[in-house]
Amino acid sequence: MAREQSCHKFIYKLQSRRLAKAGWNLTLPLSTALNNKSDVVATGDSQLLRWILELNGSEDLDSEVNSVKLHLKELKKAKKSDDSKKKIKDLYKKLYDHQYQKDCLYLIMNSSKDYHRANKGFSINGTSYHRLLGTNGGVKKSTITYVSDRIYEEIKKRMDNGRDLNKKLIPAKLEAYQALICSGSIPVSMPRMVVVKDCYVSWKEDVILIRDEALEEPHMSYEKNYEINYCDSDGYGLMSPEYSKLVNKELNGDYAEEKTITGINTRFAWTKGMLFTFDFVEFARKINHGNYMISDAWGTLRDVRDYDVILTTSMVKLWDSYESLEHFLRCSMENHYQFSVSKTTPLRLEHVRNANYQFLQTYEFTDEEISLLCKPTIEELKGALCMDWGKTLVFLKGMYLEDDQMEGLNNDFVKALMIDPKMMDDPFILNKVYGMIKKRIQMAAKGSIQLSGNYAIVSGDLYSLAQSIFGLPVTGLLKQGEVYHRYWRQKGVKEIACFRAPMTCHNNIRKRSVVHSEEMDYWYQYNQTGMILNSWDSTCDALNGADKDSDSFFTTDNEIILKNTRDVPAIECVQRQAEKIIPDEPALVKANLLAFGDEIGSTTNKITSMIELQSSFKKGSPEYMALEYRIMCGQHYQQNSIDKAKGILSKPMPRYWYDKSACRQLPETTEEEKEFKNLCFNIAAEKKPYFMRYIYPDLMNEYKKYTTDSNKKCIRRFQMPLKELEQIQDYTPEQGEFLEYHKKFMPTGNNLCTINRICLLFEETFGQFLTDRKNEACFDYSVLKCGMNYQKSDYRKIENIKKEYDDSMKLYHQTAKAMRLDKEEMAANRTIMLMKFRSACESICPNALELCEILLDMCYTTNKSKQFVWDVCGDTIIQTLLKKNNYIIHYPELTETKGDFEFGGESFIMKEKRLREDELL
Repeated sequence: MAREQSCHKFIYKLQSRRLAKAGWNLTLPLSTALNNKSDVVATGDSQLLRWILELNGSEDLDSEVNSVKLHLKELKKAKKSDDSKKKIKDLYKKLYDHQYQKDCLYLIMNSSKDYHRANKGFSINGTSYHRLLGTNGGVKKSTITYVSDRIYEEIKKRMDNGRDLNKKLIPAKLEAYQALICSGSIPVSMPRMVVVKDCYVSWKEDVILIRDEALEEPHMSYEKNYEINYCDSDGYGLMSPEYSKLVNKELNGDYAEEKTITGINTRFAWTKGMLFTFDFVEFARKINHGNYMISDAWGTLRDVRDYDVILTTSMVKLWDSYESLEHFLRCSMENHYQFSVSKTTPLRLEHVRNANYQFLQTYEFTDEEISLLCKPTIEELKGALCMDWGKTLVFLKGMYLEDDQMEGLNNDFVKALMIDPKMMDDPFILNKVYGMIKKRIQMAAKGSIQLSGNYAIVSGDLYSLAQSIFGLPVTGLLKQGEVYHRYWRQKGVKEIACFRAPMTCHNNIRKRSVVHSEEMDYWYQYNQTGMILNSWDSTCDALNGADKDSDSFFTTDNEIILKNTRDVPAIECVQRQAEKIIPDEPALVKANLLAFGDEIGSTTNKITSMIELQSSFKKGSPEYMALEYRIMCGQHYQQNSIDKAKGILSKPMPRYWYDKSACRQLPETTEEEKEFKNLCFNIAAEKKPYFMRYIYPDLMNEYKKYTTDSNKKCIRRFQMPLKELEQIQDYTPEQGEFLEYHKKFMPTGNNLCTINRICLLFEETFGQFLTDRKNEACFDYSVLKCGMNYQKSDYRKIENIKKEYDDSMKLYHQTAKAMRLDKEEMAANRTIMLMKFRSACESICPNALELCEILLDMCYTTNKSKQFVWDVCGDTIIQTLLKKNNYIIHYPELTETKGDFEFGGESFIMKEKRLREDELL
């Protein structure tokens, strides 16, 4: 979304072993927790946190936090004094106290024993806690949300929201529905809402059916004209154009007042899903002949003109736990639910995006096709390496900068570069740019190459849903194999390939025809940036069980991709549902324990390893076909991993598919068993592919050590490097044995699969850059200074803070890498750490200009990292640069005509804009 409307909240996130060691009665002051790097996490707004603030009488928290920040900003402009130092210290403490929410806690379970003990109760700083729930994302990391005993009963009451407590449910699904209160979201105006039954359709299609009932290996069969019964509205509903405009204005400001938004991802009581803009009142007038009456989910007739949004029963998860729409809404209002938005469709779509290895790994490209596919990425990187000012800006900020984006740019090193070209010589910026280029090369080496295309949130055929809502026969406007995608239609593209991660096999890719008509253009007029699917094919099932509650598809018109996309049947995975019961606390805890651990990544990796290994066998051979079967079954195991947290019963992938030690334990009493055992041993995919060294640093280190040791042995035995030995055609038996041994124990799979070939191409092209370090240019950092004097005593005190900062950041990055934290969590946690160091520095030297002078002298007079000064004083540096450059900022703009320079096959002109001083700091 365009803007965040609420400040971050700080919450403790602790390991259960810490509590166990403290006898489940831990004393941990906030000041100590902030120093412990990972004890505190920052989180955005959610229904749960809004309830907690309300119960604590802190609904005005945002204005209070903003008031403190404004006061801090004013103090940093004032002359330094003992009084200002004390005030700054007090204000930061006040800021921490405001943002810390002691009534909510995340607990990481180190064992099931700890989990059961924690649920008997524990306390931190005198506050007792009670288990609330496990979120889908949380249970994968063995993390459970607790709230204080003081508010538990009220939160539990609100969470249940007056539902029928005697209704049988799958425990894991109930908890997933309850966990919607923890989703990050922004409240918007409460709409007039109605809930209707979903739109169901059926058709026949050739599919591959996979079952694993009571079988060691899944049973796969080809089913011709298989009947598919399908919920076409799974996860989405409709909102009126008028409400769409209102929400767009609330989220994106006055400039969006008269513009609709394509869709919003919503949160309300038991509610999750997309609302797409569609004029259902106009549909009733034109298509339903002026009959505005519809039947809601409970069978009550309603006038559609009385409503702003139409929710479907797949969006309102426990709709049937209520007697009527009025009952549901009354309970929701009594329990203070707010209608909120967790995500919106973008206002515009990009022209180029990076693919990933899963999209490309099942293609059978020629060497020439791989070169052509990688050419745009290679040209972009070569352009960035020339270190031209304009080209560097395009590389850093993308191709599509516009005038109205300049005011909202972050105060970071890229903005500094846009203000003053001389910053190209700043060693800090040079290191950042080189680091980003190196990272981009490494990304490309693992298949992240540029393709024309973009991601778009998908919906079903809005016309089909409207027909269903009004009780009309469902025909839709789109036919089988067709999509409506305004972006591609406007570019005149007729056919696209569709992808969605996670993927397993080529059956997860679909080619679709882009169509339109006057009727479609009219009824889909508000869907500017979404992708509308037809109601009559298995696109969603093929793309690994996608639904329409905000899932995105990547689509491209790349000719090489389209040419090589094979038309293969969709895979239908038959899943077994868990038993429905009346869930109690022990059942919910049991469901959490069963869902602990995230197997999606490891399952996907095993399938990728099979694809790499398959490339070493002749097409059609027994090994090739056995791996083909296993790769296709991978979709089933991947979906099991995804749905485990929902209580869906499943079996894990057979161990002997990826572990040779498990193959050795297979029976061999008959010839058939011996033959199968030998086959399994030959195709056990136990090595990660070569390209995955750029995903897993430990694998890269292991590979480097192994090849270095092998090279040393080769030189000792044969007086030549390993690479030279590998080039010899007529080697001796001893040399051949050495090479065979080297290959056998290689820690990676080095077969020439598609992504390994892409990886080798980028290593060959940019290998020197990946190993060499560029010399830093000579830079006069006085351009960043304002000439303020400061006390040497302040310098020495802050020097100690910098040492602590360096140690903390090093440790944090190691911890984050080990825990594989996602980007959002890393960024939020880093924000907390920076607040601590910024407050420590400002308590010593409150004046922002003086502090900046100290840190510039401290960081720019040595070869050590300069990140500290940019983290603490980045805003001040930007203000100094703007003042010295008449508040003018430069940016490259894409042009159709000949421009000032070319980059990535496009032409650009350099433009400038003068920023308004009154809007800065």
